[in-house]
Amino acid sequence: MAYNSLMDALKLRRQQMELSQAELADLAGMSAKTYGRLERGEVEMKMSQYRAIVDGLGITDLDVSLDMLNVRETTAWDVAAAARVLLPATRQRMVEAIMSEWRRTEKYLHAELNIKKGNGNK
Repeated sequence: MAYNSLMDALKLRRQQMELSQAELADLAGMSAKTYGRLERGEVEMKMSQYRAIVDGLGITDLDVSLDMLNVRETTAWDVAAAARVLLPATRQRMVEAIMSEWRRTEKYLHAELNIKKGNGNK
């Protein structure tokens, strides 16, 4: 199975989000020079730098792992299987994100139903 390096996966995400190196460096709280050196592979990335980049991109470790494996489409089963190997704190954040998304979707669906029933914003 072909896979991308960690930095290739992060670089692709940066490009997909249409961020320049300088913009991502700013979001990650590092200099553009430092980020550029990381992206070019001139220096080894520290865990703290990885965390800052991932946080700056607004993605998860699971996103990065799937990108490295070239997995573009995921199913609920993929997520459940991946969750088994996550640290407890990461798994908790994932569950919180899923529940937040569910609440947002549920609120939207209720609003749509109320509009269709002619109930306005009740």
